[in-house]
Amino acid sequence: MNRFEDELKNALRREEPSADFTDRLMARIAAEAGAERQKDKEKEGRRDWWQTVTALFQPPQMKWAMAGAMAALLIASVVGVNRYREYREEKRQAEIAAEAEGQRAKEQVMFAMRIASAKLNVAQKKVKDTLQHDDGK
Repeated sequence: MNRFEDELKNALRREEPSADFTDRLMARIAAEAGAERQKDKEKEGRRDWWQTVTALFQPPQMKWAMAGAMAALLIASVVGVNRYREYREEKRQAEIAAEAEGQRAKEQVMFAMRIASAKLNVAQKKVKDTLQHDDGK
């Protein structure tokens, strides 16, 4: 046999458990059983809390609790929808105002261009007349 097989045999050979193995095993089982009981108690505590909450939704408490919740939800929805409509209207008005201001600016620029063009035409005509008058002398 080769060395690997020897190491494998040694690793897998049968060994007798230690003298305190049974005691350690029994202690571990007892500890896990105690932990299980503790978890069960915690679940009961949660169950009591859940039962208290669900009791709120049983008649007649349920009627009042649900009516209050629905009224609050309805009011919040109406307020939210109205605020959203106001927001959209404000945004639309701002867009209209910006567009109108842009149109006015465009008209002012076009008016300024017409004035500048007229002034340039007058200046060009004077230069042309001066040049023709100088050539005629």
